[in-house]
Amino acid sequence: MLKATNRHPYRPAHLHFLIAAEGYETLITHLFVDGDQHLDSDAVFGVKKSLIRTYTRQEPGVSPDGRMMAGPWYHLHMISASNSRSFSSLPSRDREGAVFTTVRDELRLD
Repeated sequence: MLKATNRHPYRPAHLHFLIAAEGYETLITHLFVDGDQHLDSDAVFGVKKSLIRTYTRQEPGVSPDGRMMAGPWYHLHMISASNSRSFSSLPSRDREGAVFTTVRDELRLD
């Protein structure tokens, strides 16, 4: 069937998140790696422009939380992320980082 429809079974590189904080709806999402060759042909049609992010390669050294990273690692800067009605109802001045009260805004992939 894939051959007949000129499709493939591949997904673009992505990372899943489950973010929970007391007083807010739980957010479950995923973020795709900018530049992946399968962004325009995801096998499950899950890519949205708003979910594509740049993961910046970092050389070995000290990570944002102070850990020594022996090998290369990737940094993902999160500005905001939520489709939760309780999050959206917050005044805009309170939205930045509200869902991330228990999650760092830098992500280490090691």
